[in-house]
Amino acid sequence: MNMFNKLPYFVNLQEKKYKINVDFRNMISFENKIQDKNVSESEILEFGLRHFYLDFFNIENYQFLIRNTELYREACEKLLWFYKCGRENYHKIKSGNKGCLKSNEIYSYEYDDEYIWGAFFELYKIDLTTDKLHWWKFKAILNSLPENTKFEKIKSYRAYKGKDKEMLELKDYWKLPLPFKEQERLDRIYELLK
Repeated sequence: MNMFNKLPYFVNLQEKKYKINVDFRNMISFENKIQDKNVSESEILEFGLRHFYLDFFNIENYQFLIRNTELYREACEKLLWFYKCGRENYHKIKSGNKGCLKSNEIYSYEYDDEYIWGAFFELYKIDLTTDKLHWWKFKAILNSLPENTKFEKIKSYRAYKGKDKEMLELKDYWKLPLPFKEQERLDRIYELLK
């Protein structure tokens, strides 16, 4: 088990040790880029690599990285390994859509930030606005929050698939807003239908 061992703060690329940015905020930003349909794959990788590897944040060093094909490939693999908390299938959907990252259908770091913060602070006195927290620790805590926290209750409403009227009303009340561009497109369609 990875969580029972020393957590990584460095990775080896071509037998050289590189310091990495392990802060949960960095990985949340990376995950948000992955889920943004308006961001290209190359932009996602550039953001991820430049913010994960402290040595490649400056543009000259990043240019060196992308010119060295083998180093670039290995750097991408280690970034994804870290993002997945050292586990092969950590962010994969269990059925169908093989290899796809989960979409954030039942929670959003952006819209649920106060509920996530509240759960971490109430249960563990971790202040996510100021405390430093390794990504793997953050994910372990996030994935094991008790059902009685507001955040977990909201997730359960959003995930509800039954026919109970009250639960369907809660699901509708707590549903996440559509991405801005998608909402804009729907608004234009509604205007045309009037």
